[in-house]
Amino acid sequence: MTLEEFREDLINEIKAQSIESVDYPADVFIEYCKDILVNDFGVLSELNHTYYEYKATNNQFKSMRLDASYLERSINTLHLLYCDFNDGEPISINNEFINQKANLLTNFFINVTRGFFSRGAESDVVTQTAIEIRKKIDDIKKLHLIIISTNNKSERLKTTINLKPIVVGDKEYNIDLTLLDISGIFETKLQSFKRDDIIINVEDYGFSGIPCIKADINSEDYDSYLAVVPGKFLADIYMKFSARLLESNVRSFLNTRGEINKGILNTILYNKSKFFAYNNGIATIADDVQFENTPNGLMIKSFKNLQIINGGQTTASLASAIIKKDADLSGIFVQMKLSLIKNIDEKDELVRLIAKYANKQNKVTAADLNSNHPFYAKIEEFSRKIKAPLLPNATYQTIWFFERARGQYDQSKMKLKTKKDRDSYERINPKNQKFTKTDLAKYINASEKKPYDVSWGAEVNMTRFQVVMEKEWDNNSSKFNELYYKDLIAKAIVFKTIEKIISEQDWYIANKGNRDKLVPYTFSKFIHEIDKTGKCFNYKRVWEQQSLQYEYYDDLKKISKLCFDVLNDPNRPMNNVAEYAKREICWKEISSRPYSLCDSTLDLLIDKEDRIAEERAAQKEQKFDDEVSSEIKIFNLGIDHWKKIQEVGKELGELNQHEVELCDIAIKYIKRIYLELSKKQTKEILELDKKMEKYLLS
Repeated sequence: MTLEEFREDLINEIKAQSIESVDYPADVFIEYCKDILVNDFGVLSELNHTYYEYKATNNQFKSMRLDASYLERSINTLHLLYCDFNDGEPISINNEFINQKANLLTNFFINVTRGFFSRGAESDVVTQTAIEIRKKIDDIKKLHLIIISTNNKSERLKTTINLKPIVVGDKEYNIDLTLLDISGIFETKLQSFKRDDIIINVEDYGFSGIPCIKADINSEDYDSYLAVVPGKFLADIYMKFSARLLESNVRSFLNTRGEINKGILNTILYNKSKFFAYNNGIATIADDVQFENTPNGLMIKSFKNLQIINGGQTTASLASAIIKKDADLSGIFVQMKLSLIKNIDEKDELVRLIAKYANKQNKVTAADLNSNHPFYAKIEEFSRKIKAPLLPNATYQTIWFFERARGQYDQSKMKLKTKKDRDSYERINPKNQKFTKTDLAKYINASEKKPYDVSWGAEVNMTRFQVVMEKEWDNNSSKFNELYYKDLIAKAIVFKTIEKIISEQDWYIANKGNRDKLVPYTFSKFIHEIDKTGKCFNYKRVWEQQSLQYEYYDDLKKISKLCFDVLNDPNRPMNNVAEYAKREICWKEISSRPYSLCDSTLDLLIDKEDRIAEERAAQKEQKFDDEVSSEIKIFNLGIDHWKKIQEVGKELGELNQHEVELCDIAIKYIKRIYLELSKKQTKEILELDKKMEKYLLS
């Protein structure tokens, strides 16, 4: 696929989706690019639609334009986005264009500080954004401007630009600009895409090197080092590279907790000589490190693609101590465990396990966000083999395409050589039926009455979903069966339908904003009211019809208005609607509001006993399938694997006699001395494998 073909395809896709979701094409384009900015570039964690345009009529306020924004407290950065959605012939982006749009974005910030929005309606999302900025103005260190465009930049123009700082009042704000044009978008969809490397030269930050020692672990997969890092160095690289230094689950944790830990701050300010003793340190990985042998021992001179896997709050707190308190970090040191991954094929899995078994300084490490978790593999398996029912007047069945790893959908499509083949691919795998891990988490948590988690945004909601899912998986993995998958798709259909219903309501059109909060709250309240009847929603019928029945629409319209009224109640306990929606007190208020379901809805509900019987049958069938696949897994792991578990387990004293015998049973099964395993043996052998997983890392 050429760039020109890709651009035409993308614009058509954006327009089609805007019609389906009753949204502006520019807003759909922002969501499309947001996914790239968060997951491919790692330059931010969230974006909120906050459109506002103003042309100056006096000297007090300047002309401004803003399409989306996000105040990321964990990195003390205000992200401001300009959307350039051109569906006509492409135009070249030049320096003049960049400077003009950058000025409109910085003018928004300046106007906010001058009180432009002080008389705005509190329910308006832009007014609330302005209030939040003024409230947190002392915390903001940097403005990150973003321009997204369906046009193409000139060859000389860079995608990352450092602009001159601006002075507002007595404070200076650094400014970075990220340009995502159509060629940049195209490159992210190519299989060869790799974002720019982060190269950190230690001397650039005023230190001759980071002292370290190599751990003699003799691993084929990675090398490990222990280092002592100056706190000032960590703070400085964090302020420069911010979110790109943080592995995604660490970023999610910081977003939920804010940017600084009071205990860490107090130690920095009043007892910094004890910091090294009190702090648990950080766990990191890097693609490459340059060392130098010196009279003082081994020194790290530079890092390539350093990532903090555990200890993000320590790092963020050191940076925030400088920004907020102008703290002196001299004399503060942090212990660092550094792993250099040698086996690239095993990188994702090793990072997952390092994060899982790293020092559990905070509970973020309990969330394993890696797509290799068997839950996601199972959903992907269902996604590829279970086709949607053949609908009336249709001549082919379609697939709901679960994108377990980023880029699977687009890369599969772009490999096809002809437009005819690509069109055929998209007919069977419609773009509007593609969903990701974060989409999945959103649909499930909304249906399970956790709208406050969904309101935190994709990454945080994903983290919270993951914690619960892992526990359920460990307790009973058979509940994640074909019925679960079909219910998941039905929930996606309900979620998307609610989105469309809300977008068409007059009260929403008159006061657009916070639809991403209204949808999960409407879904949750709807299910809450159904639960009160003692009956169940019929997800099976939604799956079979691939649509939500119109009989539900009246209730969804009324419930969405109820949610809107609660979120925008002037007497709500928190001024900011978006922040209020993240709290369980908001859900308690909405769930407690009286509501009676329409007869049309009540007539479609099913008996709970029927639903329970359906779930039991599905679990029974899945258990049988799992037993077969479990025996295959034991066989495929191979004799050497079970010998290694036995050898390492004996050496470390981790295996009892029964577990040693289980290894022998697995080996005899692979050798076909035993022709089958009992259910108990299969379960115990796999539990043993899981128990020994962390000891096999080295």
